[in-house]
Amino acid sequence: PVLIGGASINRAFGRRILLLEDGTPYAGGVFYCKDAFEGLEVMDQLVDPERRPALLERIRQEAALADGHSGLTASEQPTVLRPELPRSTVRPLEQPPTPPFWGYRVVREVPLAEVWPLLDLNTLFRLHWGGAKAKGAAWEELVREQFLPLLARLQEQAEREGWLTPRVIYGYFPCQAAGQQVIVYDPADRRRELGRFTFPRQPDERHLCLADYLNDVASGRYDVLPLQIVTAGQAASDYVNQLQQAGNYSEMLYVHGLSVQVAEGLAEWAHRRIKAELGLGPETGRRYSWGYPACPDLAEQKVLFRILPGEEIGVSLTTAYQLDPEQSTAALIIHHPEAIYYAIREGRGPTREQGRGSAQRAGTTR
Repeated sequence: PVLIGGASINRAFGRRILLLEDGTPYAGGVFYCKDAFEGLEVMDQLVDPERRPALLERIRQEAALADGHSGLTASEQPTVLRPELPRSTVRPLEQPPTPPFWGYRVVREVPLAEVWPLLDLNTLFRLHWGGAKAKGAAWEELVREQFLPLLARLQEQAEREGWLTPRVIYGYFPCQAAGQQVIVYDPADRRRELGRFTFPRQPDERHLCLADYLNDVASGRYDVLPLQIVTAGQAASDYVNQLQQAGNYSEMLYVHGLSVQVAEGLAEWAHRRIKAELGLGPETGRRYSWGYPACPDLAEQKVLFRILPGEEIGVSLTTAYQLDPEQSTAALIIHHPEAIYYAIREGRGPTREQGRGSAQRAGTTR
């Protein structure tokens, strides 16, 4: 059995990945658990011979039902449209910012010296490098005596040996909103659609949806949608695998953590570049990554790759719509000054607007 959970996935994703590429369900079952309590409940059923068959049958029926409703494979289920929900009170800008160019550009060499200051050292040291339990003076000593010297060593080594190769592809595309969808057009021919992103709407509170921040088709005005994909490079994954094969697990842990945080810092590097090119203020221009509340459906990244060819920087999508190499992130930027981070909790009580915080990591906050 596989139990999954966490901020970047949801129950619909669990149903999708239950089905293998040939359409048959994974025999052991895939169980989405929204929190530790649901995880314990699932485990209680899995270890009970009398209750386990019913649980397996239920998740298989749910996956088959979701698949059958759309005619798509389980991994292609779109975000659910909720036209019965009222629109938010957000009003798009009549004069959106003008980008310095239309289409996309590739930045094949980003100096690591420009990425280092953007690393989230607290997340690196506590989450990736195992310092979460240290407190007070013990934490300060751990950072001073171990983590900072280790970071300096790995930074020097990465620059010398080249196992971090930051690359960015980003661009600006004309767009219009249509309900819960954002239509992206070809900059060279605005009559031609490149793709449509679908975003969920909050079922309560402000009824926010990312599409609300952009000019609607009915207005006749076009808006601008910045998109970005960044990666620390395949060499980082290869080096992590090399260390694992050699049994050097401590070094593997440190290198892996640093490479993941470099991808996060690179996402912020691209985000800041876009904001500067659009003339946005420091508190304007929110970055949203797929898999998080405002755009939870990872399958939407298939649309992203039709518009922004991540392959040009060595990034591809797996069959489950995850970015490969792992040390990569993708995002869209909403330039509207009222844009915020928010949660969407279906059937779990009221939503709460979220500002900056670790719950929307992976490129959505910094």
